[in-house]
Amino acid sequence: MARNRHIKRLKRTASYYLIRAIIGFFRILPRRTALGIGALVGRIAAIVAVRERRLARTHLAVAFGKEKPPEEIDRIARDMFRNLALNFVDTVRVGDMTPGELEDICVPHDMERLRRALDGGGGAIGLTSHTGCWELLGAYLTAVGVPLSVIARRLYDSRLERLLIESRERSGIENITRGQDTREVLRALKRGRLLGILIDQDYVNVKGVFVDFFGKPASTAVAPAVLSLKYGVPVVPVLTYRDDRHRHHVCIGEPLTIQSTGDTEADIEAMTAVYSRAIEAFVREHPEQWVWFHERWRTKPGPAKHDGSPVVAVGSES
Repeated sequence: MARNRHIKRLKRTASYYLIRAIIGFFRILPRRTALGIGALVGRIAAIVAVRERRLARTHLAVAFGKEKPPEEIDRIARDMFRNLALNFVDTVRVGDMTPGELEDICVPHDMERLRRALDGGGGAIGLTSHTGCWELLGAYLTAVGVPLSVIARRLYDSRLERLLIESRERSGIENITRGQDTREVLRALKRGRLLGILIDQDYVNVKGVFVDFFGKPASTAVAPAVLSLKYGVPVVPVLTYRDDRHRHHVCIGEPLTIQSTGDTEADIEAMTAVYSRAIEAFVREHPEQWVWFHERWRTKPGPAKHDGSPVVAVGSES
């Protein structure tokens, strides 16, 4: 047992220094050169990452099997790997980019919607997803004056987590680790900050409800709905995608609301379903930009409650 732990530590240490070396390599290159290498890496990954490619195709078939032919699904899967590699390149460089450099490669859409949501002074929730380069999205928002805090899960290696947090902090992003004192979340909102929350994965130890995502029930975090309902905080879609010219489009949606029924549990489920539909609609527009090998439907609904709705779930993200 002790030997296995030692080997595991050695592997993690080797991985950490390899990642540090890769990050350093991409940081010293001009962006155009780095992206060219990233695109090549993405094409290779689409061939050698057999398990991830199989999962991506399986999940794409769930989402689009009745709409798209197999060759289109294969193309989307290949493009997904390429985009992930390109987004990795921009992610590792973002902490060293100036506000002007960020503005040069980002194209904002409907930013006034976000400004209006924050005008009240009570903060807002930025509903986002693992679509496009979400790390660069946050850096751009702070570069144009949006005070941003993000809720993020812990990484498996504390050293890698520190690297990520330091990059965010250099960009002016406040990091709130999921599972920490919830008062940090409330303090961020009270200071009028935008609170970025991703709800498009099957999270471990996070309270969720089952709502529809591409026609299947998916365990989805209820935190945005709970905060909005309890504190009257607006929830605004804040999403991004990369275009063929390597520009990042920052897309701000209208605040998402429902007609309250007075039944808290029902309202939370209805609000979460609205949020899930907003994420799905964006992924449908840009399917090659989402992380399709994530096992989004891993957690299964339990027995129905007396009213016929599925029980609240705790996700099982690896």
